[in-house]
Amino acid sequence: MNYSLVKLFGWGVIMNKENLNLLVDTYTTAMNEVNRRINVIMNEKVHQELTSDQFGTLRFLQMKQPCTSSDIAHEFSIGKSAVTAQINRLVERNLINRTRDEQDRRIIYLTLTEDGKKLINAGTKKLYDVLGDILSEFKDEEISCFIESLEKLARIIPRK
Repeated sequence: MNYSLVKLFGWGVIMNKENLNLLVDTYTTAMNEVNRRINVIMNEKVHQELTSDQFGTLRFLQMKQPCTSSDIAHEFSIGKSAVTAQINRLVERNLINRTRDEQDRRIIYLTLTEDGKKLINAGTKKLYDVLGDILSEFKDEEISCFIESLEKLARIIPRK
């Protein structure tokens, strides 16, 4: 941890512009490094045959199927055209199915195929193993505080 932050927050220093800038710099540097390292681990050990975005989409489908491409676009805050391109690739690989709604043919539901289910189940098991190993380096109270802080950050940051 950055000693300046321990000193800054451990001694209850008032948040001024300089302190806030230090906090933002430390936060962005740490988040970038964590994201980069997690992406490397994920690509090497969890989902070698998928991109991170495809893996995330398949995990979302696993939890929320059936869903629409609009549901995916909303969940990941990405454009519908990007989702359509990704869905097309996953359909071509026989990982997801498209099914039209019988009452409203404009609505297309997405579900996992058997191949998609097998791939995401295996990837999810690897994900739990890899992240479980990382999280086991923390004390219970550290994990609890970390997760609570992430959840709070997710609530504070507005969705697009």
